[in-house]
Amino acid sequence: MKRLLAVVCAVFTLLSFNKAHAVEQDAIQILLEAEATTRHVLGSKHYPELNEAFNKAVGVVIVPRLLKGGFIIGGEYGNAVLLAKKQDGTWSYPAFYTMGGGSVGFQIGLKDSQMILVIRTHVGLEAILQDQFKAGAEAGVVIGSFGGSVEGAATTAMGADIIAFSLDRGLFGGGALEGSVFAKRKDLNEAFYSEIVEPRQIVIEGAVSNPAADSLRSTLSALETQ
Repeated sequence: MKRLLAVVCAVFTLLSFNKAHAVEQDAIQILLEAEATTRHVLGSKHYPELNEAFNKAVGVVIVPRLLKGGFIIGGEYGNAVLLAKKQDGTWSYPAFYTMGGGSVGFQIGLKDSQMILVIRTHVGLEAILQDQFKAGAEAGVVIGSFGGSVEGAATTAMGADIIAFSLDRGLFGGGALEGSVFAKRKDLNEAFYSEIVEPRQIVIEGAVSNPAADSLRSTLSALETQ
């Protein structure tokens, strides 16, 4: 019986390890995609207003792939990472989130987007750090956007706490960033940092680190100076 229990415990331990490793690999893949999105969007010279806003940002949310689709009732989903700029000018380690939501109204089609949210104020950063932040529903938080293929709650970025910019592939009629919910990915954060940790501890307090995120952090710093 003792030998059987030992075998069962060993199997469960191995399964748990494999699951945690798989989740960690998912987190690393999201970071690689986030870095590619950052280079693609912020590294372009075609969006000077966005680059100017990014240079003054206190934080950034990167959504490498936001899928949106629907027929009358629409939905969207994507993984995201949040980083904050520290007092010394460097970027924090990332906290993992999901961005999702649904809407009712005239809308049809499928759209695949790369999105970057430039956080301009500490009010905007604190809003994202909540357990669940719903765009457009938080009093005192203004969300703006740049024109073109951009989703947002306003037609201008003037005075906005958070600015949304997206590059879209595909067609989608209707919908907006307003109503989207940002929720922390507890599983990804814990697997990536090998401990139970909250987004605030990651991006504000600097309580944890993982060198697998250093490339993304360096990319953000390099693009700031361009």
